[in-house]
Amino acid sequence: MALIEDIIDLLESEGGLTAREICAILRIEPEREKEVYAAITKAAKVLKRKGKRLVMQPPKCKKCGFEFEKVKATKCPRCKSQWIEEARFFIG
Repeated sequence: MALIEDIIDLLESEGGLTAREICAILRIEPEREKEVYAAITKAAKVLKRKGKRLVMQPPKCKKCGFEFEKVKATKCPRCKSQWIEEARFFIG
């Protein structure tokens, strides 16, 4: 639960962070990025109970501008580029 609270506090103060940036700021090993994504999902539920919303700016292809619907993307289905901007999370 501490990780979830840390992520909520971080997003309230910083805002607009990717999971990788959250890992770096909280000094979490990059291998644990999946845990951060899971904690972000749980944080959305906690924020909903507090009357707030977790907003995701979806991943986007930097080459052609295609926006993904899922949180994690590796390859653009339109242009096949792997130059993907990560999802960003905000509290709204």
